[in-house]
Amino acid sequence: MNDSELDALAADVVRRVLRQGHGRAAAPAAVAVHPASGGTARPLEDVSWRGPQVQLAAWTPAAGPRRVADFVDHTLLKAEATRADILKLCAEAREHRFAAVCVNPVWVDVCAAELAGTDVAVASVCGFPLGATTPETKAAEAAEVVARGAAEVDMVAAIGHIKGGEWRHVEDDIRAVVDACRRGGALVKVIIESAVLGPEEIVKASAVAKLAGAHFVKTSTGFHAAGGATVEAVRLMRLTVGDDLGVKAAGGVRDCATALAMIGAGASRIGTSSGVSFVGCLGPAPLSLAELLARPESHAASCRSGSCAVPAGGQAY
Repeated sequence: MNDSELDALAADVVRRVLRQGHGRAAAPAAVAVHPASGGTARPLEDVSWRGPQVQLAAWTPAAGPRRVADFVDHTLLKAEATRADILKLCAEAREHRFAAVCVNPVWVDVCAAELAGTDVAVASVCGFPLGATTPETKAAEAAEVVARGAAEVDMVAAIGHIKGGEWRHVEDDIRAVVDACRRGGALVKVIIESAVLGPEEIVKASAVAKLAGAHFVKTSTGFHAAGGATVEAVRLMRLTVGDDLGVKAAGGVRDCATALAMIGAGASRIGTSSGVSFVGCLGPAPLSLAELLARPESHAASCRSGSCAVPAGGQAY
């Protein structure tokens, strides 16, 4: 894809999102798919769709309703995290059956041992949190964490090169990590730090990640002063990659109402350190996810914390 094709794609996707408006995130009529993806539009309430490489854990309708917990990458990336903190993270992930834990490379061995025999994946990071190391360094870091037991790698893209429009470097940088992970069968999530990008840059970065062979695009590291995930960024990313890739919303997702809004906008994973509170808020046996997305008042009725209550005459989010 050359620069003019990227420009045309970005302009088209941004127009689509602007036409949708800025209403409640859970209720657009469909997740639109760009024609280049070969996909078709799907009703947003149909949350059972599965891109070919979107999720590591298998799921079928016979397994029961999707849960918000199924979307959560239970995350602890603070520098001061101790072994005890990591063990607690793994215990919580096992208990609530989260999709994955996401930790710094030094803790991958511990998590792989703690979560062996479960459906919880171990994810780690490379080029984190700035994305300013070389492609060779990122590839070596990714290969090491995969060898240590990581099934997923969240890499930070070359943010400065995205801002500078140097798309060849961005693609080569991502592809180096994808190639390093392919040998170990690991998924690659590309963090584009969406809060520092304009709408067209978000689209272009997502399209380049797809071209480079990534499995997910991800909004944020959660460490940038500009902020984290937004519903608008998730919409743009989903429209760009279609059904072929996952979209991970991360950074600032601290309550279940925000998580539901991100899922409604097209997120297939939620990166958060607050996943345990989602379980307590929604209750142990919530309504189906489709019902929660379609009728947020049902969520408020089952909310244990009271923090997601629907105001009189209003909506939950």
